[in-house]
Amino acid sequence: MLTQPEALWRADERLGAAVRQGRYGVYHQLRLSASDLLALDSFYLGFRQGMEHIVYPYNWDGEEFDDPNVNAFAPDGLTAWIINTRKTYGSWTDGGALLHRGRAFGDTSRRSAVAIATPLREGREVVGVLSVLSYTAGAFGPADVPGIEALARLATLYLGREREDRERRLAYGAAIPEAPEARLGETLRQLKRQAGLLRSALGTESSERALAERVYELCARAQSESLEAPEEQALSRLTTREREIARLLATSQTNVQIAAALNVSPLTVKTHVAHILRKLDVGGRSGVRELLRPKNTPSE
Repeated sequence: MLTQPEALWRADERLGAAVRQGRYGVYHQLRLSASDLLALDSFYLGFRQGMEHIVYPYNWDGEEFDDPNVNAFAPDGLTAWIINTRKTYGSWTDGGALLHRGRAFGDTSRRSAVAIATPLREGREVVGVLSVLSYTAGAFGPADVPGIEALARLATLYLGREREDRERRLAYGAAIPEAPEARLGETLRQLKRQAGLLRSALGTESSERALAERVYELCARAQSESLEAPEEQALSRLTTREREIARLLATSQTNVQIAAALNVSPLTVKTHVAHILRKLDVGGRSGVRELLRPKNTPSE
């Protein structure tokens, strides 16, 4: 295991190189970097979608990638706690009570023994969660929190750079793929399952096994991209403050309410809203609500 400074330096290098690979490339390198910091069994990233939902584009448990999904998060659950407190959660603080209140993924026949979940921030706003988990009690603890928090800061930094890279592509007139239809997501899910079966049938050592591994990973990547694309491609056109206001617009708040929530003037909000509507070209405030409303909302 690398020392924490060595692991974070390596993470910085990896993530910088991954930006041009797109968001999934950054997610993948974040997971590898977390594995350099501590002995984990599971890793996930979640991002807020509107004010009541969270999208999980990257869920990894051992060698398996769980299907990306969107969940409504409970007001008394872990996600809400992190958003409200803006603090890192360690399962040792409450015996795992918050941890086990949320959705299960990966090997649901086992319960994680220890976990760290830390907020992903853009300015003052919590935009997501990064979490590492282990099935082994005591695999990590309070001493590992600073390293995971530093990795979360790198995550926000390099995901922001990836978004800027996409914005430059748009400015240059480069093609940005349109969001796939829902049926494509189902096709990818089935293809990933078949690739997983093929991988298992080929044993552990063969060139065919390596090829099956690659196909499986590409399917997981495509699932992630197809789930995130509609909102992420739209929000990539906005500044950090505009994204914050757009998410509040999606909850039908008035300019006065948004101004009070963000401690700015209603006139400032009105100016931002005008920019948002022009950039998104969605036909008014109702169009913003429709754009940012999750299309698949299983409960947490």
